[in-house]
Amino acid sequence: MTVESSPVHRKPWEEKNAVVSGVLAYLIPGAGHFYQGRWFKGLIYFVCILGTFFGGMKLGEGAVVYHLPNNRFGISLNYLAQVCVGLPALPAVYQTRRAKSLQNRDLDQLSAPLTAPFQGKLITKGPADRSETNELVGQIELVTDLDGSFPETHGKFTGTLDGEPIELELNGGFRLERPVSAGFQRTLICAVARTANQHPHESQVLRGYIPRPIVDGYCAPPEPGQLQDLHGRLGKFYDLAIAFTMIAGLLNVLAVWDAIEGPAYGFGDELPPTASETEAVTAPATKATAETPSATPPQTIR
Repeated sequence: MTVESSPVHRKPWEEKNAVVSGVLAYLIPGAGHFYQGRWFKGLIYFVCILGTFFGGMKLGEGAVVYHLPNNRFGISLNYLAQVCVGLPALPAVYQTRRAKSLQNRDLDQLSAPLTAPFQGKLITKGPADRSETNELVGQIELVTDLDGSFPETHGKFTGTLDGEPIELELNGGFRLERPVSAGFQRTLICAVARTANQHPHESQVLRGYIPRPIVDGYCAPPEPGQLQDLHGRLGKFYDLAIAFTMIAGLLNVLAVWDAIEGPAYGFGDELPPTASETEAVTAPATKATAETPSATPPQTIR
């Protein structure tokens, strides 16, 4: 009985440097598999892991991945899982240092003129603690006048109030959230200048958000008040966003292991055997078959 030999399996993960594969797989999910030529599996890791990570970031309004140690071991347990996703989570360490800088503080005056899109509310407070809130969308322009004895911030808002065109003069009561903080919106508060027909006991304040640059908001730690606001507005979705980013990091641990050690079950990524490898396996079996005498005795023809 002749046993046919199977072709030699060529494993691409054994033909590439395992250390390089592991480092690439950690830095960018799927990159280690691309380096090995395992394109299909690398694409699955790249899309699924990064999709889960950035999906969680989007759900949590960019304020769920940060390094802010909150225990006696000096580590953040959430970030310990998130950082396993590699390069997308590493900036959190640097952003924490920037956030703790003495120059990173709320501003009550501007060093340069500010022009930015604005979205928020116009809060009107009148006699007997009566208040009214209206939606504002438009553009804000502010500048701090440093010529006098006290800095004064003034400017204007141009846009819509509950869908109707409006222009507001702004003067005083200015506060702008610190530059480096979690999320991509920066809180701004400014008082609206009084008008001649306004009630003596009535005041108006513009409160809302202007965009924060990605380099200042990505993976930066949030303020306590910001966390409270996120929990109040998003509820359980904020916790779900954190879970997504942690799951993405833990999944990348498996991707790194797969890049270093190969697939967990059987084959599937191997390259087809070359002609020389096929001949090397089948040639001895063919020779052995040719030398084996036939088991059927010769028949005599009468």
